Amino acid sequence: MKKYNLGDIVTIIVLYNCSCRDSISYKRLNEYGVPTIVCDNSTKDYGNEDIIERDGNIYINMHGNKGLSKAYNTALKYIDNKYHFICLFDDDTDMGKEYFSKVLDYINTVEADVFLPVVKTQSKVLSPCQFKNKRVIEVRNSDDIDMNFISAINSGMIIYKDVFDNFRYNENIFLDYVDHNFMRTMIKQNKRIQIMKDNIIYQDFSIESNSLESAYNRLCILNHDLREFYKDDWFTYFKQITAYKLVMIKRFKTLKFLFLKKFN
Repeated sequence: MKKYNLGDIVTIIVLYNCSCRDSISYKRLNEYGVPTIVCDNSTKDYGNEDIIERDGNIYINMHGNKGLSKAYNTALKYIDNKYHFICLFDDDTDMGKEYFSKVLDYINTVEADVFLPVVKTQSKVLSPCQFKNKRVIEVRNSDDIDMNFISAINSGMIIYKDVFDNFRYNENIFLDYVDHNFMRTMIKQNKRIQIMKDNIIYQDFSIESNSLESAYNRLCILNHDLREFYKDDWFTYFKQITAYKLVMIKRFKTLKFLFLKKFN
């Protein structure tokens, strides 16, 4: 088994309307010295290109918000063959100071196609999670996950590069469920998935919004992505989007969420 080091890993980060100086993920990766490809989905110039290229990293201007799948697929074109693993990070994930040392322990001792850290917020376990009755549910203890139905979020995920020999992200999924669609495909392809149980990272995550308009727009995107994810199962899509609508109606005390505008 080959002995891997940090030079065998390349990271992809997607920025959206923020400076890389404000991204905890980007700052941590610079501390580690891990090669990073930054796809910038921002709708205005935050000066990221000069900073990122000065740091010796690759900057890709997506010229507006093209969605997560398209950003990932674009970044994959820039990855040199010398790399063996691809690491994905949201721009707001704090991986701490031991994340990569633990990653190296795993990739040098376990043969797998996808390595998953445990991702937490202040109150939830975001990842890994599980498909149950075709829905994604939280699992507090990763020992309880049925590996035949495992899912996960993108951030912190380590993927063996050869996985992308026959996979590209579904660009009809803009933002939500990009990761769950990836994991569902990995299960179908019988890929080997390893949970890094002692590698815990933290995500600044919230599905809530103080603004009615931004919450409405966010739900329109989710509706679009759920339609694609459940395109072969209309009933489950309907149950899912109805549940989200009811939560928003209760929170904002308006029926506006009953009627979602078409996204894209």
